[in-house]
Amino acid sequence: MINKLISRILSILTAATLMLAWIGPAKASSLPAPAKAALDPSPPAQTVKLIFIHHSTGQNWLADDYGGLGQALSDNNYFVSDTNYGWGPDNIGDRTDIPNWTEWFSSAGTPIYMDALYNESGQNSSYTRTLADPGGENAIVMFKSCFPNSALEGSPTDPPSADGWLTVGHAKYVYNQILQYFGAHPEKLFIVITAPPLQDGTYAANARAFNEWLMNDWLAENSYTQTNVAVFDFYNVLTGPNNHHRYYNGTVEHVFTPGMNTLYYPSSGGDDHPNAAGSQKATNEFVTLLNIFYHSWSTIFADVSTSYWAAPYIVRLYNAGVTGGCSANPLSYCPEANVTRAQMAVFLEKGMHGSGFTPPAIPITFNDTNGHWAQYWIEALKTDGITSGCAVGFYCPDSPVTRAQMAVFLLKAEHGNSYSPPDVGAGTGFTDVPSDYWAAAWIKQLAAEGITGGCGTNLYCPDTPVTRAQMAVFLVKTFNLP
Repeated sequence: MINKLISRILSILTAATLMLAWIGPAKASSLPAPAKAALDPSPPAQTVKLIFIHHSTGQNWLADDYGGLGQALSDNNYFVSDTNYGWGPDNIGDRTDIPNWTEWFSSAGTPIYMDALYNESGQNSSYTRTLADPGGENAIVMFKSCFPNSALEGSPTDPPSADGWLTVGHAKYVYNQILQYFGAHPEKLFIVITAPPLQDGTYAANARAFNEWLMNDWLAENSYTQTNVAVFDFYNVLTGPNNHHRYYNGTVEHVFTPGMNTLYYPSSGGDDHPNAAGSQKATNEFVTLLNIFYHSWSTIFADVSTSYWAAPYIVRLYNAGVTGGCSANPLSYCPEANVTRAQMAVFLEKGMHGSGFTPPAIPITFNDTNGHWAQYWIEALKTDGITSGCAVGFYCPDSPVTRAQMAVFLLKAEHGNSYSPPDVGAGTGFTDVPSDYWAAAWIKQLAAEGITGGCGTNLYCPDTPVTRAQMAVFLVKTFNLP
C-alpha cells in the first residue's frame, strides 16, 4: 500500500493574500499567514461563536459518546451551536444536500436564513457545552452534506453546470455560486466540510475528483483572494487509516492512498454513517486545523487576522469608509506602521465630515506640502482649526504623530476647534504624564471619555508614535463609528 505525503504552499497573488483551501495529492501544503512565519494551531484567546449546519452524520460527529467534536470544540474555546432537521425559517434545516446550498447562501431567502443562522445560540443535537455564551453573532459557519452526496453522477473532469442535481458539474456550479456570498461577508469564516464517503464504489472516483477540486481548484478558479473560506476534507479522512487532512510536523498535510475512495469506517450496522472511530479520527484532525483557519482568517485586510487585538476597530474603520488601507494588492492595513501627520489629516477629516468628504482644492499655505498627495486634506484640517502646523509655515506631513499630539487632535476634532479640556487638577492618572506636561489636560480628558486606557498599567506613553492600529481604536471611539 502506497502512502503519499502531500504538501503545497497556499499562496495566491502574494504570500500575504492566502486562501484557506488545503491542498491535495502530490503538492505541498503550508500556510504562510500574513506577517507570520508559522502556522498557529493554538485555540483562540477569546471564546468564538461557531454554528454547524448538518444532519445525522454531523450529529454523531458532535456527540460526546461518538465523535466528541462538540466537546473538543468547547475545549478549544469555541461556543458551539448547530442546526438539524426542522431548524429555521421554512424548515431550511431539512435541506442540506449540495444543491440546497444555493437556497441557503444564494437565494431571495438568504437574508432571512442568515439572520437566523448568525443569531442561533441553541443546540439541536446532544453534546456538552462547557463555555458561557459570549454574546453576539456566530462568527464561524461550518456546513456539511451527508454521505448520499458522494454519489455524484457524471465524469470526474466535468466542468461546472447549472443543470443537474447530484452530478460533478452541478456540484461545482453550486459552490461557485455560493462563493459570491462568502466574498461579500469577510466578517464571517465559512468552513466547507466535504461529504463523507460511501461504501459503494460506483461513484467513488467522481467523489474523490470533486473533493480534490474543492481542495485545490475551487478558490483559484474563481480568483478568490480573501481568507474567510476554508475546506476540511472529512471525506478523505474517512477513506483509510493512513489518509489524513491534518496539522503535522509544523505543516498542513493532505495524505491519501490512491484508489482508496470508499468508506473505511462503516457503522456497526453496516450502513454508511461513519462509525465512532472514524468520527473521532476526524475530530482529532479537524480541530487543530480549525484553529489554524481561525488565526489565518483576516476579515478584510491580508495583514490583519481576526485574532489581532485591534481587528474589530480596523474593520469598523474600513466599513465606515474612513480607510481603504495602506496598499491594494493585496489589500493591507499596515497596523504596526506609524501614523504620519498627512495620514492623520485624512483620518480626522473623514471622521468629522463623513466617508464621502473630499477636500476642496484651495491655495496651499504650508511651505512643505505643495504637491504632496495629502496637500488638500492638510489644508482642510487647518481650515477646520484642528492644526496650525508643526512650525511657522510648516506642517511636517511625513513626520509621525505622537500619542500626546493625537490627544489634542482627536478632542478638537470631536468637540470643535475652540475646545479646551478641564483643568488637569491634582494628576492625570498616568505615572508618565505629570500634571505640568504640555498635553496633560488633553490626555486626562481623552482617558475620561473612554477613548484610551493608555499603553500599559498607569502609563500613557505620550511621546510614542501612534500606530495605525491604535489610530483605528482612537477614531472609532472618538466618532462612535458603527
